[in-house]
Amino acid sequence: MSSTIETLERELGEAQAEREREQRAVVRAENAHEAACSARDEAWSESFAEDPEVERLTSLVYRRRRELYEAIDRLKAAEGKERRIKSRLMYVLPAERRRYLSGTVDEEFEGLLDAVREAYRHAIPDVEVAVVTERPGEVDLRGDATWRALERLYSGTVRRWVEIRAGQPSLEVGTMARHISYYAGGHTPRVFVGGEEVRTTGFRGAERFVRLAGYDTSEGRVALARITARRYLDENSVGRLAKRMPALVQVAEIARLYQSMNLTVDEIRWRLEQLISLRFEVLEAVYKLTGERRRFSFYEIARAARLLDSHFPDPGVAAEALNRSVQRALGTGVPLVDIAYLSVTAGEGF
Repeated sequence: MSSTIETLERELGEAQAEREREQRAVVRAENAHEAACSARDEAWSESFAEDPEVERLTSLVYRRRRELYEAIDRLKAAEGKERRIKSRLMYVLPAERRRYLSGTVDEEFEGLLDAVREAYRHAIPDVEVAVVTERPGEVDLRGDATWRALERLYSGTVRRWVEIRAGQPSLEVGTMARHISYYAGGHTPRVFVGGEEVRTTGFRGAERFVRLAGYDTSEGRVALARITARRYLDENSVGRLAKRMPALVQVAEIARLYQSMNLTVDEIRWRLEQLISLRFEVLEAVYKLTGERRRFSFYEIARAARLLDSHFPDPGVAAEALNRSVQRALGTGVPLVDIAYLSVTAGEGF
């Protein structure tokens, strides 16, 4: 895979350079065409159409126009080549987009980074953590071929990532990166040791991380839940969940569970959007069923959960009905959604 990425990254860089050259060529051709038109019009206003100078300038206008059209054709061809290479890169780099930090970066997120930095200060005294932002057109080509490919791929957008800088190598640096990744939507921070970028081990889900000062209370857990939820959901959705604090915390736990399943940000966002309307007890059941890695797809579990949650007034009864539906589906081989529908139409005794 790395050789494919390296090849595509090099080809994309060449294609982007070619496209930029053709863009400049189109601008020059447009300027030359406009200058020829202006000179022809000025000569025409002072003479007759049969004037040799007017005829010469008219021929020049036609030639400059033809050159402009040819330059535009070359630009369109270069843009098409760039799009094709980008499509191939997007196919081979779906999960690697986690190298960019999704969602909003606010004071709450900055506070988390400060807390993580202080938690590891005793083991890494000189460590620094910051959010780096690259504007459209600014490309950071440090690092490996994967990073360079991502930068070229998304060079037209604002990009953010977390950078960790330490003076000396340490195992705690990798743990610190995974700690940030756990709460920051699975984002992979960039780690620099002694000025050189190093690769850290991938996201492995929850670990026994060190305690973060100020986050071991119920308010702290809610703050961490908001930070995780904002990686995937818009502010309106997070605001609605914030009115149901237990549901917000549970949705964040489900998101962190999905992060360990090698899903992309878009895939996790779509799944969470299907679940945010569920009540806390039903969300707990969905979390348990997802963690057990049952044979049911997410679509089956989410659809059955929404059906039962909307039918039963008591959320505890809805959660229990979901668990029973799963057990019956496993035992009978009947699709889970059909079992849930029969539970609703046939009543409690089904």
